[in-house]
Amino acid sequence: MKRVTGGVLACLLAVVARATPPGQYRLTVRPEMVSASDPRADFSGLVDEQHEVGDPPSGEPATGWKMPSQHQAAFPLRAVIDLGRETPLATLWLYDMNNTGDVVIHTGSPAGWSRVATYDCKRYKSWAQVPLGAVSRYLMLEVKTPGALFNEVVLDAYSERGWQAVAAAQAEAARREAERQAALARAREEALKRPLTELAPYGRLSLVDEVDCGAAEPGHALRCVPEGAARVETLLGRACRTLPPTSKACAAMTFRLGARKLLRPGAAYVLAVDYPEDAPRGMIIINTGNETSRGLHTGLATGDALHAKYVDSQAESLKLPLSGKWETWSLLFRLHDRFAEKGLVRGSSRPRALTPEDGFDVTVAQFSAENDPFSRGAAVASIRLYEVVDEDRLALAVNFPPEGLPRRLLFWREEMADGVIEGKKPQDRGVDEPLEWYRHKAELMRFLGMNTYAKDLLEFGACQHWDPTEHGGNAWVYFNSENKGLWGRIVTLMGQYGFDVLPYYEYSGSKGQQGLGNQRRAQPLKGEGPYSHITWIESANADLTDPDTLADFQKMLDLTVVKYQEQARFAGVWLRPRAQMPVGFGDRTRARFAQEANQGAAVTREQLKADKALYGRYLAWWEGKRRDFLTALRDYLRGKGVKDAFVLYTGCSGEPGKGFGDFQPRFFTDAPDLWAPVLAQEAHQPPLNRQWQVLTPAAVAEGDHYLRALLAPGATWGAWELQHSNPADDPAAYRQVEGVLLSHPFNRLYTVSSPKTFDLYRTPAGLALMRHYALNENMMSDAADKELLGYFVADVERAGPACMQAEAVAMAHGDPTMIGYLAGNNFGRGFPLYVRDFNANFLALPALPSRLLAGACAEAAVVARAIDAGSHGTYLSVVNTAPTPLRGVRVKVPPGAVTALASGAALPRAGEAVTLDLRPYQVLALRVR
Repeated sequence: MKRVTGGVLACLLAVVARATPPGQYRLTVRPEMVSASDPRADFSGLVDEQHEVGDPPSGEPATGWKMPSQHQAAFPLRAVIDLGRETPLATLWLYDMNNTGDVVIHTGSPAGWSRVATYDCKRYKSWAQVPLGAVSRYLMLEVKTPGALFNEVVLDAYSERGWQAVAAAQAEAARREAERQAALARAREEALKRPLTELAPYGRLSLVDEVDCGAAEPGHALRCVPEGAARVETLLGRACRTLPPTSKACAAMTFRLGARKLLRPGAAYVLAVDYPEDAPRGMIIINTGNETSRGLHTGLATGDALHAKYVDSQAESLKLPLSGKWETWSLLFRLHDRFAEKGLVRGSSRPRALTPEDGFDVTVAQFSAENDPFSRGAAVASIRLYEVVDEDRLALAVNFPPEGLPRRLLFWREEMADGVIEGKKPQDRGVDEPLEWYRHKAELMRFLGMNTYAKDLLEFGACQHWDPTEHGGNAWVYFNSENKGLWGRIVTLMGQYGFDVLPYYEYSGSKGQQGLGNQRRAQPLKGEGPYSHITWIESANADLTDPDTLADFQKMLDLTVVKYQEQARFAGVWLRPRAQMPVGFGDRTRARFAQEANQGAAVTREQLKADKALYGRYLAWWEGKRRDFLTALRDYLRGKGVKDAFVLYTGCSGEPGKGFGDFQPRFFTDAPDLWAPVLAQEAHQPPLNRQWQVLTPAAVAEGDHYLRALLAPGATWGAWELQHSNPADDPAAYRQVEGVLLSHPFNRLYTVSSPKTFDLYRTPAGLALMRHYALNENMMSDAADKELLGYFVADVERAGPACMQAEAVAMAHGDPTMIGYLAGNNFGRGFPLYVRDFNANFLALPALPSRLLAGACAEAAVVARAIDAGSHGTYLSVVNTAPTPLRGVRVKVPPGAVTALASGAALPRAGEAVTLDLRPYQVLALRVR
């Protein structure tokens, strides 16, 4: 007997019947060719209507197998069809009746049977098709239970040439399988000999795979887009593969890592990429092993796309020093169950067809030359894949302040990332078990030293993974019933890890069949209709002056926070309206204004348009209602037992951060003499004959440009009302409000260069900074604007210690107590050594007000701040705001023993000072007691 091996025979049946294809023919099976294992059974009815069913089989055969009902103990029954000679069998057709039960199909002979397939009879009065693909004289049907009811069988066989094609396919499949087994055997042998290395901050690692990118033939299924884009060069004495700058088109090179290397889903791996710091360079690294896309940039490179499609990236270029050495970007990740080819997938737009045995793609890519003019292009010498040997060593030990002192918070929120777990079919999911994906995130938090878990429960108003059934289900909030319990499981998981939980809501009113948001009670000043041209946002909104809005959102808090407060500690809630909690001017809204703030006198839209003073009072009233709404949420949570809950409000709805309230193109750099002639080139000319305004970060701070930007409403044009759909922040109104705070947007150096902006946003609850990444959505395309790598987004960070530049300078100028990250996709950090160091020092400080220690250090770039913690001593943060290391820096400290909090080490003091060595943009937390 010969059989076809492989996955073909593992499938049970095809759904759609088809005629016998070329290379096959219909066999004639007669009743006398069928014998039964039990003389009481009659199987002749299975083959008595062979010439009536047609091709493909159709109709409803009348007779089937029979067995007296009193003999059910005789099961299983076996029917053997003797074809008289060895025959290459193609397909078995069965007419399934109206019950369920297994029938097992065997080929071979009475001397030895081989199971081909099992059919469960779960179809109803229809023909089922079972592929056989085997040479055999006999076919045995083993009926396991009386419920396996089928009324006719039909057999198709291969012709001689048809079987030759099948046999050739069998041989090829066998060859590939032998090759696969040999590769796996080599991998098992190699795994025992893999070199071990210590790599900070990961501990001991085992080298799984490595690409020598500078080799003429690097293997690993190298492919480039466009074809031939990459070339081999020698940089800093080392051969590498580069992507020279490409005009009007992006470029990328992709390698397959880990194929036949015994990769384990869910295990911890490290991806390490060696790049040169010889020149300004910007590059994106896409790791499909866990669907992460992150960029890095050095020197004058902007990193983010200068001419982004949908938003203004508000790009910044700084003369950061280059190390002149080969450096390493690295990423800790948990391996997914399946991976996509050719870049990332948005949701289930393409199947994730690769398995850990196949390996996964790593892509190094770059934007067009026009989008990063000073970049010399991507360059990599080596890409290595390591497996973490001691996963328990990954967690960062954080020395939090003692009990009684408030803690600082670090968290992130991911946009457009959970498509990894949303697909209904296995091939549409990157991770089979959704909760495992969130466990991966918890482990990453432990590694990076982040103590607060944030997740979107409303995305542009849409329900994400919680159950609204108690308050009306789809009539109130449309939801996915398959994932309705996931949020509760996530909260329990994060509580087990000891994290605080901070749910995130892009609230737009409830969006169900009778949802409040769909009523769009907030209306523009011009009259009914949309506020903006972004139609998909305009489908729902919430008027926060309406008492129904508060009641609507409180019900959401009941089901997402109050219900689960015993499973984890909720720090509070986080709202970001995304232009869906606009300033409203509808009749009922104006009536409330008249009653509450205009001495009962009604106002019309025309009056508000004509009278600037009246319009100003109306906006002030609305801002007061927003504050009332947020404080009411705080009080509601606390009244329901969520102790010390705060409300965090992010008014900035855009990905790149806060705009300047106009359409003036701006560019930020400390090298305006280098950039001015570049920006004057035709390729960089702004639309409508506008001219670039080039500003240094220092000039932005000195001229209060960013301060005014933070208070500016959204820029608008024509008849649209973006200034009302994106109302400005009013942080001064919260200066004395306990438990409610607005987040201060940051990312570039210019956004953290003025102490005034931080002072403006500081509240009794502390100061919250929110990092807005530019996203770079759909910016990886060719000259014809065709996508090169599927759906594309990428968060970009500065290279090396400069990756923490903005956070460190913010600590010097503002001392935030909360820092959040609005990530564009699956979160990760490419320079974790510096990230962990910052996080450990940041979280070691109590969330209490600090003051500048004037004259603490003679070095102008070093800033020291002090926190009076009473009996717990004095806490200090010492910050190097320079892009260069500083050694032997003397910092004056109060009397007492000095401890470096992140390490717990005692620091010697000489008189009134300690001497410190500081990396670029390093923050050092000390306690003097």
